Amino acid sequence: MEFPVIVESASKSYDGIRDVVKDIDLQVEEGEMVLLWGRNGSGKSTLLNLIGCIDLPTSGKVIVTGKDTSKLSPRELAKLRLVRIGHVFQRHNLINDLTVEENILLPLKIARDREAGERAKSLLATFELEPFAKKKPGEISGGESQKVAIARALANNPSILLADEPTASLDSKSCQLVLDAFKRIREGFDTTVIAASHDPLLYDHIEKKYFLFDGLLKTRPRDGA
Repeated sequence: MEFPVIVESASKSYDGIRDVVKDIDLQVEEGEMVLLWGRNGSGKSTLLNLIGCIDLPTSGKVIVTGKDTSKLSPRELAKLRLVRIGHVFQRHNLINDLTVEENILLPLKIARDREAGERAKSLLATFELEPFAKKKPGEISGGESQKVAIARALANNPSILLADEPTASLDSKSCQLVLDAFKRIREGFDTTVIAASHDPLLYDHIEKKYFLFDGLLKTRPRDGA
């Protein structure tokens, strides 16, 4: 059994006084899809940032694809983020001056992928984005933009996809597009997916769940959470 994400007794403080996440222990299996559930301020985004090599733990370990992130140089962390981790944010963070296809191509070009064009075309087809390939983000819906962001995050065939509140700013129709995209990931990719949200739609869609309360990770919900 492979665990591309292992978190061991990890805590993170930004002020040296209060831990935003505390003594987190977590193992996520290869190809698994899990949900980090919790209210705003519970520590979900901080934990994702630790797993995504955006932040380093104040104490404890975060091991991503077998590498202890605290022992990596900034350059090594950047390479790990580029080739092994895909990020999807609440606001899709697409580049408005680029077309849908160009947004998907961007990480492939940064990684100097020789088959970038074919990979982009495959992702456009997989996520039914071909009709929007030459459009810019401002010309498509929020749900379609988030699908583009998911396709872009998968461009370099990462081991791990992290999604931070991917449906939070969307209407119900757009949310369904995102849920459909997650279904396609589950059916067609070996990527491990970790989503952080307090959206009931994602709660119903993702079977494996962990619960964050005031920076503490639990395996069961708390009354009123």
